[in-house]
Amino acid sequence: MLKIKDNSSPEKTRILSEIEQLSDRIAKNEQLFNLTTDDLLIESLIYEQMSLKHRYAHLLKTAKEKGITINYIERQ
Repeated sequence: MLKIKDNSSPEKTRILSEIEQLSDRIAKNEQLFNLTTDDLLIESLIYEQMSLKHRYAHLLKTAKEKGITINYIERQ
């Protein structure tokens, strides 16, 4: 789980919160992928993983454009 330290504007808080949530969803998707044997479910997890990673990349790009820095507290 990714924890992000934040203490500023509502927009920054929203973006950092979304990044944190997506990080958690990506990790859970990877765990489920590693436990799954059904071909259709594996395929759907692959597409979901791609979607989550694209959204994550978009948020990182947005954060960079807005000068938002990410201070990681811990990663479990």
